[in-house]
Amino acid sequence: MKRFFLLMLIVVVSSNVFAGLKDDYKETVMKLTNQLSLAATREDLKKFEEEKKSQLLSILNKYKDSLTDEEKIIAARIMNDINKPEKALSYLKGVKVSKKVKNFYYTTLGETYFLLGKYKKAINSLEKADITHPRVALDFINLGFGMLKEKRYSLAKRVFKKLLSPDIKSIRVRYFASVGLMEYFEMTGKVKDGIDYFTNTLKNTRDKNRIRYLKILLTQLKLINKKAPEIKNIVLTYNADSISIEKNRGKYTLLFFFAGKSMESVFAMPYISGISEDYKGSLTVIGINLFPKGVNAKGQKNFFKWYILQNKKMKYPVVILKNDETYRDYGVGVLPHFVLINPDGKVEMVFTGFQKKEYNPMLVYLKGLKLKKHQNNMVKSKRK
Repeated sequence: MKRFFLLMLIVVVSSNVFAGLKDDYKETVMKLTNQLSLAATREDLKKFEEEKKSQLLSILNKYKDSLTDEEKIIAARIMNDINKPEKALSYLKGVKVSKKVKNFYYTTLGETYFLLGKYKKAINSLEKADITHPRVALDFINLGFGMLKEKRYSLAKRVFKKLLSPDIKSIRVRYFASVGLMEYFEMTGKVKDGIDYFTNTLKNTRDKNRIRYLKILLTQLKLINKKAPEIKNIVLTYNADSISIEKNRGKYTLLFFFAGKSMESVFAMPYISGISEDYKGSLTVIGINLFPKGVNAKGQKNFFKWYILQNKKMKYPVVILKNDETYRDYGVGVLPHFVLINPDGKVEMVFTGFQKKEYNPMLVYLKGLKLKKHQNNMVKSKRK
C-alpha cells in the first residue's frame, strides 16, 4: 500500500477518445509532471507554474478555432489547471453533454465550481457522474479533501460517506475515502467518534485488505492527543548530528515520512522545504525514510547523501531508519505521511498523501497555526 499514489497533482484526461487536442494535452501533462518532479524549492515551483501556463495555453491556442464539444471540456480542464475557472465555465456552457463525455464533463464542471467557491454546486455536479468509475471516484475524493481545506466539513463528510457506500467496490477508492473521513474526524475535534466509527466498521469487515487499512487508520486516530512515539533505530542522519522528538519540545515538529519512489512525496518536497524555512524558529521538519534491506550499504549511503543534500536540497533534519518500527508506531500506510506534534510533545494532527494546493487541507492547517515567521524570511519579504 505504501506504493499507492494518493492523488495526482495534475489530472490526466479520461479514456474517452479525443483527436488532436487530447493527444497534445496528454503528452504535455506527462512532460509537466516530469518537470514538477525536479522542483526542489519554492522558486522552482514558481518557474514551473509559469512554464505550465505557457505550455497549456500554447496547445489550446493551436486548436481554439476548431474545438469540438469534447475538446471544449479539455479546454476547460486547461483553464482550471492555470486557475482560470471563469473561462473554464464559459467553455463548458457550450458543450452538449452526451453519454460518451458525461463523466469527464461533470468531473470537470465539479472542479470548476469548486475553484469558483460554489461548493454545493461542485458536489452536485460530480454526483451526476458515475462515481463507481475509479477515475471519477478519485476526482470526487479530491473534492472531499478540498472541502476539508475550506472547512466545509459537512460537505466533506457527505463526499467521503458516499464513496464508502456498498456500490463502490474499489478497495483503493474505499481506502482513500476512509483517509478523508479520518481527517474529517481529526479536524472537527471528533476523534472519539472516529475511533468508534472505525472500530465498528472493523468488526463488520471480512475483507483482509480493508481490515489492514482500518487498523492503520485506527492507529493514527488513537495517537491524537497522546505523547508522540520517539523515532527508533536511526542508522543515518543528515543536516543534524542527532535527531529526536524529545529534543524538539517547546516548538512544533512535523514528521515527513517520504520515499523517492513516491511521486507525491517528491511533489511535496518544495512545499515542505518552504515551511521549514518560513517557520525555522517555531517548527522543525524531520524527514524520515527507510534504509532498504539486502542492498550495498555504501552505495545506499552515497545515494541518500546525493538525494537529500544535493538533488532535493532538503535542508531540514532527515533520518534514515534500519527498520519500520517507527512506521508501525505511527500507523504509516501510504506515503507521504505527515504527523504534526505540538510543543508539549503530543500528536496534534495526522495527514496522509499530498494533494495539489487547491485541495490540500494540511497546508491550510499549518498556516492556521499562525506560527512566527523566521526573521530572515521576514526581511526577504520586505525587500520584495
